[in-house]
Amino acid sequence: MRTRLFFCIFLSLNLFACDDSGSKNVNSQLNNVNNHTNNITIDPDCTSVRLTSYTASNGGWCEFDRTLPVLPAFVRDGMTTAIAEPWNGGSYGGDPGESCGECWEIDTIGGSQTVMVHDLCPIEGNPLCAGAHFHFDLSTESAAALDTAGLDEGRARRVPCPVTGNVFAQILDWNQWGFVRLQFVNHRIPIRGAELRYGSEPEDTWHAMSRSGGAWAISGAPAADAGEPIFFRITSAQGEMVGSTLSVPLLDDSTNHYDLGVQLTDQGTPPDGVCQFLPPADVYVDGWGGINQVRWMPNPWGDTDVNETGAACHDDSASCLRVPNMAQWSGMHIYYRQEFPPAFYTTISFRARAEDGPMSFLFSLSGSDGQCAETALELTTEWTRHTIDLATVCPLISTINTITWQNTSAQAPFLLDDVVFE
Repeated sequence: MRTRLFFCIFLSLNLFACDDSGSKNVNSQLNNVNNHTNNITIDPDCTSVRLTSYTASNGGWCEFDRTLPVLPAFVRDGMTTAIAEPWNGGSYGGDPGESCGECWEIDTIGGSQTVMVHDLCPIEGNPLCAGAHFHFDLSTESAAALDTAGLDEGRARRVPCPVTGNVFAQILDWNQWGFVRLQFVNHRIPIRGAELRYGSEPEDTWHAMSRSGGAWAISGAPAADAGEPIFFRITSAQGEMVGSTLSVPLLDDSTNHYDLGVQLTDQGTPPDGVCQFLPPADVYVDGWGGINQVRWMPNPWGDTDVNETGAACHDDSASCLRVPNMAQWSGMHIYYRQEFPPAFYTTISFRARAEDGPMSFLFSLSGSDGQCAETALELTTEWTRHTIDLATVCPLISTINTITWQNTSAQAPFLLDDVVFE
């Protein structure tokens, strides 16, 4: 996948990006269990985000070097992300590019990490970044820290960047005829507007700059010589305006970065609760649980078919699963892309009904760590709710992602509904 970037303003968004492979870090997942199972308040502004990863370079569409020494250590360590193009205006809904330098807290099954938007995932050539679901294309370093692999889901919320020191400017290009192009870095809040004036001009003279891709530019400012001191005035996406107290020399040298002497402050309201992701508990309730392209999915084997139907469902619900044929010892898996500790939930339950007569099943949960204890179940022609205690059947299994029904009786059709973790 080509260069990417991504950002979000409304916290009910959808998106996707490129694929990568890797294995889950079981220890980090288990260390996260307590955080995901305690009685805590979930921030309502923490939104679902689809996640992929790519190999990021030090420079990206936002046109700043993520290894600059003035940036926070987590950014210099590679904790950056590309944002899908539909959200490139940032979480405050600005013009394209306002997402650059904004920070997000992301929580996954495997961990939590703050990342900075450094790149763009463009729509062209990247269908996952076209807007079907809010989406980050993580740097490989960020993906490793979050223990994601391939196509995953998490939850995310914008946060003020945990920066120290002041905002800095990188002069990317200029000429003596009034053209200047630059990028601001190390700002706590996204930048909505920027202006400049030359040191030789009156203090109330300001020339408006415009977004230029991921950077800022102005064309038509007064002519200037190399080394001419310039000052900046920046406005945050929250409306705060600050003027630089230190001048920047007009030099065409993007390896240099210059202290503006000021920093933006967070004018927002502190978050209410934590940002936390749990795998979708609704395995199947009127449809497959999960988000676009990261859902619970069926995987039957042997002489087994499974279909969605709106007929004869429990309590006349809109949709349920009908298995018209499952020969003896054949069966059906339902699986999720990401493995998760069974301790994230207490029970799994489902409703089932045999259409023609009693049936017998073996029910189990499993993951790469092995299979939980099987439970023998009897189905009748009446809808019955079956509940399995996860701690009882999975005491030694660290992660699961597959639910299995295996027929131990003669072939016969049956219905499933309301398959739910609780």
